[in-house]
Amino acid sequence: MFERTLRVEVATPASVAPYGAFIGTDLSRPPFAEWPGVTVYGKVPITVGSGGEILHVRMNAAVFPARIAILERHFAHTQTYLPANGRPFVMVLGEEVEDALPKFSALRAFLFQDGAGIAMHPGIWHEFPLALEDDTRFTVILREESHINLIEAPPYPWDARGPDLERFDITPRANLFVQL
Repeated sequence: MFERTLRVEVATPASVAPYGAFIGTDLSRPPFAEWPGVTVYGKVPITVGSGGEILHVRMNAAVFPARIAILERHFAHTQTYLPANGRPFVMVLGEEVEDALPKFSALRAFLFQDGAGIAMHPGIWHEFPLALEDDTRFTVILREESHINLIEAPPYPWDARGPDLERFDITPRANLFVQL
């Protein structure tokens, strides 16, 4: 069984770039649109894939334990997490790999703060956001097919496969912890 503790690093546009687009309050980039009383910053192109319905859902999270339980990836689209109430959270991310399982030794943990979030690239391994405070709310944007037609993939109950999802219960395969 693989064992590792991930030290959390502060998420920045550069550190998150291999995994997705950093969505934050950084106003250092010049605005891309302006009209009287309005300045628009943060133009972030997001690949949503083709076909299927785009969902905007709300997710509430209590403080998670520091142990990683599930890792998943989506093949056909990005998935976006934005803190709806601006609370900080930690996101565990892993590079896209051809293997069936994520590369445990290459996982990284990022602290998103000041209302920042992420729009992940397709194929990026991730855990659900780890809330640092109870009642942390997220706006999540994803495609409908990531949750339909799932086929249970034995032998572990949280494993699942579908047209746009591969999810693994990490508990029997690895001991992964996040340390702030």
